[in-house]
Amino acid sequence: MKLGVFMVLFQQKPFEEALDYIASKGLDAVEIGTGGYPGNAHCDPDVLLSDESKLKAFKQAVESRGLTISALSRHANPLHPQKKISAADQDVIRKTIDLAQKLEVPVVNTFSGCPGDSDDAKYPNWPVAPWPPDFQEILDWQWANKVIPYWTETGKYASDRGVKIGLELHGGFSVHTPATLLRLREAAGEAIGANLDPSHMWWQGIDPVQAVQILGRAGAIHHFHAKDTTIDPINVNRYGLTDMRDRTRTCWTALGSSARSASATT
Repeated sequence: MKLGVFMVLFQQKPFEEALDYIASKGLDAVEIGTGGYPGNAHCDPDVLLSDESKLKAFKQAVESRGLTISALSRHANPLHPQKKISAADQDVIRKTIDLAQKLEVPVVNTFSGCPGDSDDAKYPNWPVAPWPPDFQEILDWQWANKVIPYWTETGKYASDRGVKIGLELHGGFSVHTPATLLRLREAAGEAIGANLDPSHMWWQGIDPVQAVQILGRAGAIHHFHAKDTTIDPINVNRYGLTDMRDRTRTCWTALGSSARSASATT
């Protein structure tokens, strides 16, 4: 196991300056964002894939400091019902896989995404209750028509290039628990695994240790985020665990999480 850090935390710093700081702390690895929610401040796949000299310099900057790249991260929604959004996300996920192959990075981290409730939908629909039965019908349609087909194809694309896909089990997306990860892995192949973040287990009421054991027995943990969560019992009793208040305007007081770091587990 190698301990590392998600470089998005240092996106305000130039790439090599951030690497110097990380290496000075005795860490072994870095996870680097390539777009989507994490942004691509340090790593633009279009630039590196189109210029071999820049690609070589990028890799050398990491390796010369005794570091390795544990994963490239393109966290987004490749299943978004708006085609303009999903097409852009799918394109960069593929480019990130291509870049991982060239850099000899073992894992690309992302989210499973979440589709809408039909081909005419405009926004994602995240069903999390089996009743009323409408929700179960939506869920069945999503998995059969969107989730499994896309990740079967993308998993094969990654596997053919020697790259694994680490899906972060995050609320709001189709794969958000050990069970949903294993369901997709069974359908789409072993290139699909977890980028396991225990913070998302805690707030869903899942024991992270049990999640590790469940997924570990299946060989389905490709990468790990060391992040925790504190649940405020006063606020959670008022707002619940699926607190929908706007976090840009209010304190996220039902849940609190630490800074994110990553450790390679492959």
